[in-house]
Amino acid sequence: MLSPITVKQIVDKFGKPIRYPLDCVALSVMIENETGERISTNTLKRLLGFIDESREPRLFTLDTIAKYLGFDNWDIYWLSINKTGNSEFGKLEEINVSELQVNDKIEFHYSPDRIVTIQYSGESLFEVIKAQNSKLVVDDQIEVKHFFLNYPLYINDVIRKGSHLGSFTAGKVSGITMLKKLAN
Repeated sequence: MLSPITVKQIVDKFGKPIRYPLDCVALSVMIENETGERISTNTLKRLLGFIDESREPRLFTLDTIAKYLGFDNWDIYWLSINKTGNSEFGKLEEINVSELQVNDKIEFHYSPDRIVTIQYSGESLFEVIKAQNSKLVVDDQIEVKHFFLNYPLYINDVIRKGSHLGSFTAGKVSGITMLKKLAN
C-alpha cells in the first residue's frame, strides 16, 4: 500500500476522491493517458488499499506513479518528499531522538508486515531487539536521526557483527505505518 502522502498527491492530481474500487479504473486510464505506461486496475486497488495484499509493488509501477506525479522516477519522487516534507503545513507525528533517554524503546511497522523494536543506546544509535520479516536483524546497531509516521525511515548506517553495511530505508513505498515509544 502507498503512503498516505503519496495517495493524497494522486487524489489531488486525479481531481476527485478515490473512494470505490471502480475509481481505480478511471485512474488507470488517466495514468496511461498521461504517462504512456499502464498500471492495471488490480494493482491500483492493491496500492490504494482496496485489496489487502502484502507484496511489494514492482519498481516499474512505482516509476509510473512517479511519472504521473511529475517526476522522472520513484527515487527522485521519494527524495523530493524526504527533502521537502511534502511542503504542507501541519504537525508531523514524530519521535524526536534528542528527547530520548538511553534504554528507551521504539517500535515501528512498515509494509508488508514488518515489525521492528529498537532500544536507544545514545548518540543517535539504536540496537535492534526484535525484528519480524525485516532485513534488519536482532543485535544490528542502527543510526537514526528522525522518526516520522507515514514517511520512509532513513537509517544512516547498519552495523552487523562489527561490519558497516551502509544506509537502509525502511518503508520506502508505504512509509512507517505505525510508530510508538514503548513504556520501559
